[in-house]
Amino acid sequence: MSQKNSGKARLLILLVAIAALSIAAVACGSDGGDGDGSSGEGVIAKIDATDRIYTDADITGVEFFKHDDDYDVEGLDGAITAIYGFYGSDPYNRQEYEARFYADHAAAMAQGVDFADEATGAEAVLLKDVQRWTEGITDRRQCAGNGGHHSGKCDNPKYFDYVVVGNMVLMCQGKDTETSHQACANLMAAVQ
Repeated sequence: MSQKNSGKARLLILLVAIAALSIAAVACGSDGGDGDGSSGEGVIAKIDATDRIYTDADITGVEFFKHDDDYDVEGLDGAITAIYGFYGSDPYNRQEYEARFYADHAAAMAQGVDFADEATGAEAVLLKDVQRWTEGITDRRQCAGNGGHHSGKCDNPKYFDYVVVGNMVLMCQGKDTETSHQACANLMAAVQ
């Protein structure tokens, strides 16, 4: 085969590969749901500097939100209130959330983000002797086992990530950042 034909063959293979990847990307991103029976409200910004002041009533008033607990915020620097609950239209397939409310967006960023970083993500260590704020720590944990008789390690983070929306830091259940952000987007779409 000549060098000219060899170059054309490589270009054709490259174009076919790019086309296949493009089709796969569009197909994977177009189902409109996140696997939990929710509507898949789209992406949400990690930080939304809106001037809106949210309260726990904005979350607890959402249809299909089950308010489970009000946390004592002593030790959660700058927080006014914090709540824990579940959201989803299917009562057997709801995601868990923790919402922490501050005086304004600046306080949420200056004080709330550091505490949320400590309690979320793959590097989170949810042990009482490691966390600065331990109220509700058992709600922030989930167990990961081997599927056998023993439940396994039960200090894994339930919330992989969070978003800051105005004065609220919202931690959302998920196995990775994408699913956590989708859970946050689903709840915030109902709040708006």
